[in-house]
Amino acid sequence: MIKAIEAVCINGTIRLLDPVVFEEAETLVILRFPKGIFPLAPQRIRGAMKGMLSSVDELIVTQ
Repeated sequence: MIKAIEAVCINGTIRLLDPVVFEEAETLVILRFPKGIFPLAPQRIRGAMKGMLSSVDELIVTQ
């Protein structure tokens, strides 16, 4: 199953917004959004992308 995991970068460290358990050698894809794409306060960013893309295939098609 493909799952989106939301995180923020604070002082150069990626911090997950929810606790996540990763499997050993699990493949991850990180998308970096330009500053200002979410004008909301950090605590309100959660779920902002929810429902926008349901799969990696859809992401590739939209690129």
